[in-house]
Amino acid sequence: MEDTTKITQTIEKLFSSNFNTYIFVYTPPKVGSTTLVSSLRISLGKECCVVHIHDEIMLSVLTGINNVTINQIITHLNSIEKKIYVIDVYRTPIERKLSEFFEKISCYHFNNTDENISKYSIKRISDRFNKLFPHLENDDHYLEKYNITEPIPFDFDKKYTIQDINNICYIKLRLCDSELWATILSTILNKEVVLIIDYKTEDKKIGNLYKNFKNEYKIPSNYYEEIKQNKYFLYYYSEKEREDYLNSWKNKLCEPFVPYTEDEYKFYVNLYLENQYMNDIQLEHYIDNSCYCKYCSLKRNEIFIRAKNGEKHFEKIVHSEIINKQIQNINTKIKQMVQIKVNNINNINKNLSNKKLIKKQFLIHMKHK
Repeated sequence: MEDTTKITQTIEKLFSSNFNTYIFVYTPPKVGSTTLVSSLRISLGKECCVVHIHDEIMLSVLTGINNVTINQIITHLNSIEKKIYVIDVYRTPIERKLSEFFEKISCYHFNNTDENISKYSIKRISDRFNKLFPHLENDDHYLEKYNITEPIPFDFDKKYTIQDINNICYIKLRLCDSELWATILSTILNKEVVLIIDYKTEDKKIGNLYKNFKNEYKIPSNYYEEIKQNKYFLYYYSEKEREDYLNSWKNKLCEPFVPYTEDEYKFYVNLYLENQYMNDIQLEHYIDNSCYCKYCSLKRNEIFIRAKNGEKHFEKIVHSEIINKQIQNINTKIKQMVQIKVNNINNINKNLSNKKLIKKQFLIHMKHK
């Protein structure tokens, strides 16, 4: 009974409304999940609740409640006859580690501003990254977090895997297929989904350094050999895809590198957390933050239509900004209407004056006649 109460409390804190359908984008960080969340929210609106979650730590921060797992929440919602989708995404190992490293490069790894770090040499950044390389993101939610006893092989023809277990629909995507996500999700959800690219590292203040680093970085040969045997890489990429991926890095090899040991890495993490002075909490993280007021819903529909028409760049839906813009638009329209009336009155007065002048001239003319 106590566990059920905790789960119910968590659900009430985590979800603002009572939905019949829930989509859990339950993935590791830095795999393109924010793009997936914004795409689903823009496309589906109030039809379902889209939840973005990485782990129980994030769940605790969001709800303030501990000792309740994400899987317990999913199971509980399923038990009260809610339709549940759970989505995970695979990203290639080097790119995922790079993205995770750069996500926290300012507030954790160098404890400095983006502007200052952007002046650092690629060599200095590479040295720190290589020390951390083996310790950066190594897990997979579909295979390890969902408690699926018999996961099915990835479908390389369809470019996704879908597995229904006790009426919970588990979906595995790959970031390399993101251009197909809209089609894939439209098919699965039986509802048109558009792709909204959101929260790319290239678009942040550190973006130029990130681009330069990706172009210039050379991977130590021992790390390259480890990736060849990476179990997720072997599971989610076909033999031909693995060959192509490894060949893309083959000309960017350097000497072997000795990383931090497990104990050294733990010391490193404790040290940067103690020294951290910059806030890494991200406000207004998404293009769509799931506000369903009239103004935000109109903006959501506008973005959906623009995305269907091929647009790629969109501003965030921020409730207060939308209201302010609506007020400005209303004021502008009122001013325009007032101006039109003033112009009409002026024209009427001008016409009356002209008529009076014509009448006066006519009377003078008749008098002389």
